[in-house]
Amino acid sequence: MIKKNLLSGRDRELAELAEQYENAQADRRNIYMDADDLADLADWYAVRMKPDTAMEVVEYGLRLHPYNNSLLIEKAYLFLDDYDTLSAQDIADGLDGSLPEVKVLQAQIYLLEGKKQKAKQLLATIEDKEDIDTMINVAYMYINTYCPDEALKWLTPGIGKYEDDEPFMTVLGDSYYGLGMLDKAMEIYNKLIDQNPYSSPYWYGLARCYFEKQMYDKAIEACDYATVSDDEFPDAYLMKGHAFFYLQNDEKALENFKEAAKLGAVSSSFIDTFIGLSKIAQEEWEEAWRHLQKAIVDYEYNDTVVTLSMLYSNAALCLYRMNQKDKARQYWKMAHEENPEDVEAFLMEGKIYLEEKEYDKCEHCWEKALHYAPTASTWHEIGISYLENDRFEQARIALENVKRMEPDYYGINEKLATLYLLLRDKENFQKYNQQCKHPITMEDLQRAQELLKKENKENLLQAMKNILKTLQ
Repeated sequence: MIKKNLLSGRDRELAELAEQYENAQADRRNIYMDADDLADLADWYAVRMKPDTAMEVVEYGLRLHPYNNSLLIEKAYLFLDDYDTLSAQDIADGLDGSLPEVKVLQAQIYLLEGKKQKAKQLLATIEDKEDIDTMINVAYMYINTYCPDEALKWLTPGIGKYEDDEPFMTVLGDSYYGLGMLDKAMEIYNKLIDQNPYSSPYWYGLARCYFEKQMYDKAIEACDYATVSDDEFPDAYLMKGHAFFYLQNDEKALENFKEAAKLGAVSSSFIDTFIGLSKIAQEEWEEAWRHLQKAIVDYEYNDTVVTLSMLYSNAALCLYRMNQKDKARQYWKMAHEENPEDVEAFLMEGKIYLEEKEYDKCEHCWEKALHYAPTASTWHEIGISYLENDRFEQARIALENVKRMEPDYYGINEKLATLYLLLRDKENFQKYNQQCKHPITMEDLQRAQELLKKENKENLLQAMKNILKTLQ
């Protein structure tokens, strides 16, 4: 599809055209529509996760308007939505390559083929780079190919100049969001909502920003406004489901994921995956295994949310907890074969080997994880696993790496303070405790000591007593 956001007024017009088109199709009668209207209608269906209907509309339009540029370009973008660059290229080859909109189409094909420099060189040949339609189309092209920085470069000449232009401001907000400039994005989405309070895309844009800020209640509220404006806006249900999930409301999350699935935003495999992961969190291993097996059977390879390696690795965890260890290892092998670079699979398997005290195998898994993702997040997962399994020295090394790589990593000071407490290291405990947002107090330590007594953790209890003595 060419654009992700349509003006709310135009959106309503297209909803009416969709009704006319569907009624005509149901009655098996022809209906005449303008070529540009049909191209926009195809895009409208594509945004609503109905790619087959979108292509059907384009084909219908081409029968009415053979060789029409707008329809052919829309058809090419529909192919690109499926990463079918060959079919899109066949269409582009038959179009006038001097037209700016054709150059933008060809540039997106280049980007999807990894030819970033060729795309830039082609776009540089566009004569009027500050034409507002060109700026918008190029910006959306870059957003669709995950290059929001390049999108913003193309929009910069229009900032301050086109503040009253709804399409320009929309793509500018999307660019800011893509760059993580959430406050600027929210400012724009709020202005757009003031202009068109019934625009689902604008409310959804605002919801995305709230979600990234971990303001999940606000994200849900914005999604509610989006679905009031358009009760078939699939992304809003998907976003709302994720927000409820982070608020630990699995029931509401599942309810919204099912609505998203009805509208084509996620697969049935995703729904079973979600239920399976929820059951894993509740340690209901057999029930989790049943849903994950169904997710594997129903898996669709075009699913962008769930991966097959993820399903295999979580199924392996269930099997292990069900004491089917040989079968669990088979599933981890399948996960690695499916995606040799799946970091989460290596981290999960490594944790199991750690519990089994198979330390060589554990370290091999974590070496692989760090090879593919040598990040603070990977070190953090490893450090927490060591900490949970009383391997304090190894946990220290891992968490100190987190601190070195990202000094402000969420909760790292608290974790290091706790760890050095357990290591009976007064100096480092005090060093990191002072950096905590909520430093550990003597009262906290005494409560922890009482808890350890109840749980009969003799080694940790002695360590706690030693620390208390030095601090008193």
